[in-house]
Amino acid sequence: MTFSIVNSDSTDVNLVQAAKQGDRTALIELINLYQNRLYRALLPVTNNSEEALDVTQETFVQVFRKLNSLQEDAHFFTWIYRIGFNIARTRQRRQRPDPIDPSQMMIPSTEQSAEQRYESREFQTALRQAIAKLPEDHQQVIVFREIEELDYQQIADVLNISIGTVRSRLHRARAQLRELLSEWL
Repeated sequence: MTFSIVNSDSTDVNLVQAAKQGDRTALIELINLYQNRLYRALLPVTNNSEEALDVTQETFVQVFRKLNSLQEDAHFFTWIYRIGFNIARTRQRRQRPDPIDPSQMMIPSTEQSAEQRYESREFQTALRQAIAKLPEDHQQVIVFREIEELDYQQIADVLNISIGTVRSRLHRARAQLRELLSEWL
């Protein structure tokens, strides 16, 4: 499968071309440029920092193997995110979900400001868990829009759907998140 997305960063294009020609330094530079961003994008999908790290590493192994399938005009991060997302989903299907131990969850103090509540570790955990409960197509648009800050057109291009579909999925995903996080809002 190949992805074709317009508006690639010229640095990425040059590094990808060099890596395709066997330049290991270029491949290492691409990994260094994108490993942290990919890890952060995969955290809500995996809902586990160790799993996100494992998926990130596995993604770059696949990138090394599949680099020649990346089209010249493709956006590198979008391509690796899709690989990582697919790996995470495959791994989740193979595993049973871990039960949530309510005694391990901390209830935030009512003395915290709204900003402090949203920045708290507990809220971040609750948010990742809520995103993980969303249907896959809603997770994708939330991650792309709210975490990766892609615009609607970029999301539509990545997912190969219309902008209207992006808007509708995003609207539904946000409504579901509001419901799942009602105790925080």
